Amino acid sequence: MGGVMRRYGLRFGLLGPPVLYTTDAPDAECEAGVPPYDTVRSPKVRALLASLLLDAGRIVPVESLKEALWGGAPPASAQASLHNHVTRLRRLLDDPERLRAVPPGYRLRVEHGELDVHVFERHVAAARGAHAARNWERVARECAAALALWRGTPLSGLPADLGGYAFARRLREARLLLLEWYYDAELALGGTRFDRLVPELTALAADHPLREAYHRQLMLALHRTGRQAEALAVHRDLRARLAEELGIEPGPAIRDAHVQVLAPATDDRPISVPSPSPSPTPTKTPTTTPAATPTAASDPTQAPAPDRAPAATPAAAPTPTTSPPTPAAEPEAEPEPEAEPEAEPEAEPEAAPPPVLTPRSAPRLAHPRTRPAQLPPPPAHFTGRVAALRLLHSTLAGGSQVVVLSGMAGVGKSALALHVAHALKERFSNGQLYLHLHGATPGMAPLTARQALTALLRDLGNEPRHIPEHPDAASALLRTLLAPTRTLVVLDDVATASQVRPLLPAGPGCAVIVTSRSPLTTLDGAHRFPLGPLSGEDSAALLRAASGPGEGCAGLDATHPLVHLTGRLPLALRVVAARLAARSALTPDGLAGQLADTESRLPHLEYDDLSVRRSLAVAHDALAASGRQADRDAALALRRIGALDLPMYDAPLLARLTGTDEHRAESALNRLVDVALLEEHAYGHYTPHDLVRDFARELAKADGAKADGAKTDGADVDGMSRG
Repeated sequence: MGGVMRRYGLRFGLLGPPVLYTTDAPDAECEAGVPPYDTVRSPKVRALLASLLLDAGRIVPVESLKEALWGGAPPASAQASLHNHVTRLRRLLDDPERLRAVPPGYRLRVEHGELDVHVFERHVAAARGAHAARNWERVARECAAALALWRGTPLSGLPADLGGYAFARRLREARLLLLEWYYDAELALGGTRFDRLVPELTALAADHPLREAYHRQLMLALHRTGRQAEALAVHRDLRARLAEELGIEPGPAIRDAHVQVLAPATDDRPISVPSPSPSPTPTKTPTTTPAATPTAASDPTQAPAPDRAPAATPAAAPTPTTSPPTPAAEPEAEPEPEAEPEAEPEAEPEAAPPPVLTPRSAPRLAHPRTRPAQLPPPPAHFTGRVAALRLLHSTLAGGSQVVVLSGMAGVGKSALALHVAHALKERFSNGQLYLHLHGATPGMAPLTARQALTALLRDLGNEPRHIPEHPDAASALLRTLLAPTRTLVVLDDVATASQVRPLLPAGPGCAVIVTSRSPLTTLDGAHRFPLGPLSGEDSAALLRAASGPGEGCAGLDATHPLVHLTGRLPLALRVVAARLAARSALTPDGLAGQLADTESRLPHLEYDDLSVRRSLAVAHDALAASGRQADRDAALALRRIGALDLPMYDAPLLARLTGTDEHRAESALNRLVDVALLEEHAYGHYTPHDLVRDFARELAKADGAKADGAKTDGADVDGMSRG
């Protein structure tokens, strides 16, 4: 095997943290034929190397490298820093010319066989062919050579923004398949190996409790060492686990192994090993991949997986069939769904292409002991919204409803959603799911639909390996799990309808509460509840309740200036109440004076993690950074509104302020309505909330300061040139 590694000239490693192999080391220093390697100490250089290796031999754009190194927020010095990291990586390479700048990015030259992933895949292909041919000596040799390259989880220790999740998952699945083939070979070769196999297979079966192949192999190894009772216990435990968690019986291969265990043990009787299963299909792999594997039409490895192979019929003879069935005698089977590689009890000739979840392969809802109860605590000082509460209760009580609570930042959407959810939770006997999608959370990117689906499916008891890769299949699985239940789902802070649409259940007993700044009008069938500021009386009541038992707020009513100065916005009211509770010497009148005596109230409406300005800024900043012209126009429109303080705005006026035509101006105003920064009280007439108006003034003032600074810089440069 050492000669094989030498011939490949291994240089780069991704089967674990990225490393650089030392190919010129003496053979004596190589363990199991794998040359020693140097670790890359700098985290940024490691991430750079991994990004280049994932697209080995191809040009990786500079923007992609920046995203891999710094995520979605590269610093202003990212370009210079990237150049420095490239220089440091070149110093570590055996040939600096391997890494070259090729517009629009960089390309790392990787020759055939220099990347451990390529060598690994070559051994996998060889092991697959040997397993199909029942060449057990070669199976063991090729599997051992491939597994010797494994240094841990691929791409481990790297930032999540690097990507490559599907690439790493495919390699992990290939390793598990290699281990299956390796132990198939060990069992078939027999001899004195069985005592050594038992502890190794015990650990694998414990780490992968639903992977039937390892349990089958453990049963057979225990049986051949004379531990029949323990082998039967493995079968009993596996059968109980599959019935409890998936609602299925063990597959034919397990049943065949069970028959062998029940038969008298004889050392000269070979162990039946089922046909192999194909290795996972790559999702993203580095280029310069070794020779392609045979197609499904000609590849004998497309037979059923080891833990799904057809079993010999015990009634045919007193002892079970010992010779493995030939591929020609086995029924053709469709590939199993990616979501449930261990859960398909038998092949379905007419099954649709993956990803598909059949009723027998789909996991059931988790056992009642894992019934979700994820609602955060109800709001401590919930006040008002009497009419909205009455309508929400009547709408949701019957189940099978979706309601959308919409409104501007800080208007109390989440508080109302949680208040209603807690009041109704007893009606939903199968539990309550809660997911914050960060559609408008300061400093956080919104969850993708795929991330949200994964989170909900895991909360329902699904292991990550049982969650389909394809979003449509994951969405179908979620609907399947929730269909027979009465479950309440709260989806908080949703950005768009497309973000939430795959998460909606279809069962008659489920209900969904969605909160969003947008009314999500494209979400079909939803009942919409737009929220405005509180009434004066409710605002005063919230101030009294949230500020504590101090005497200063006891007589505070709807006429107090604080009610007006906070715009009756629940978030602003909570900030004011928190400041009053924190400083006993600060009175409501004194705080009202501070708010009234400044150009902007927003600096006084921040306390601890509560901030009206930050909540408003999320929407503006997202618009300003968007790649869509309409979004950037909307951000500019808000700044121009702040520069011209008027009670109402329309498209012709804004067109003059922004220097655009009326159509673009109207689109910009409508986008500001979509993100709850403006209200359209009458058609074509737009009004900002008082605190949004303050925020727009701050933006306009900042724009003016930048313009003045640019003029000053220009004057300085002009003066210098004249001097």
